[in-house]
Amino acid sequence: MTEKEIRLLWESERKIYEAWADFIKTKITDQLIIALPELDVNYFLKLPVQPRSKELKSLVDKALFRNKTYANPYRDITDKVGMRFVVLLSSDIRIIENVIQNIDDWEISKDRDFEDERRARPMEFAYQSLHYILRSAKEFQYLGVTIPASTPCEVQIRTLLQHAHSELTHDTIYKPKKTASPEVNRTIAKSMALIEATDDFFLLAMQDLNNASQTERNAMNVLSQLYLEKVGLKPETEKSNLLILDSYKDKLTRDLANQINTFINEKDYIPARIAQRAESQHLFRQPTILLMYLFVSLTPADAKETWPLTPDELRPIFLDLGISFDNN
Repeated sequence: MTEKEIRLLWESERKIYEAWADFIKTKITDQLIIALPELDVNYFLKLPVQPRSKELKSLVDKALFRNKTYANPYRDITDKVGMRFVVLLSSDIRIIENVIQNIDDWEISKDRDFEDERRARPMEFAYQSLHYILRSAKEFQYLGVTIPASTPCEVQIRTLLQHAHSELTHDTIYKPKKTASPEVNRTIAKSMALIEATDDFFLLAMQDLNNASQTERNAMNVLSQLYLEKVGLKPETEKSNLLILDSYKDKLTRDLANQINTFINEKDYIPARIAQRAESQHLFRQPTILLMYLFVSLTPADAKETWPLTPDELRPIFLDLGISFDNN
């Protein structure tokens, strides 16, 4: 195959590969939103996902000038288009992997798996990433483009630390024009070992934090569902909720849902008040507002004393309940 033949093929097919990559990005992102309803996917993904197609010069270089044993130098290159999903922890990688494996629009082959490589070479610390090749399962139309069956796209999944390591070393160490010195390779191996250890510590810290905050997270789920049901609005879940929940942690009982349901049944005007105030007041768009109405009703003095924000934000709740704010 000649350089001219590769150029003509790429000029005619590039839009196909780019459409296929856009489809993959959209499909995975949409499924992540479903899989992680409690998280902002843009926060979960530490870098924007940007599908990229190869420049013609890179494609020609890889096909013809890198001593690759391709049967078909153009068709056999599977990363003509690709993208990276970058997350915080190695455990997050498996969340994306699970999404990929449960979508029927493509056929999957795994090019690299850093955990498999660790098990095969436990004493070696080297470049790490999870690489998939996703091929369209059938021909279909997307964005006005016909995507043939078996069109490939490379998807890489990395942690933020793995990504930093790769950006620093991949083109200079693992794709060298000259062999790197033993000293450089040793330094790179030490940095990879440090990255693995750091990820392990992060995972342990995250487990401890999750265990410590389980009560607050359970309460947040209960309050969010009740807010949607009672107020009829989708609640916001800003960080101020965590501050409020932490302040009243000792009052978060397993019977919280029943307590709030009973309270709302007795004071059925409260959801309308919350909805009215939510139009202009941030606090009333947060699910913990239900908690505060309940606590102010039960123990107004204690609720006021424990309140972690400014008094003016709590005052409207006292007013709605007909309780004096200044005398508590």
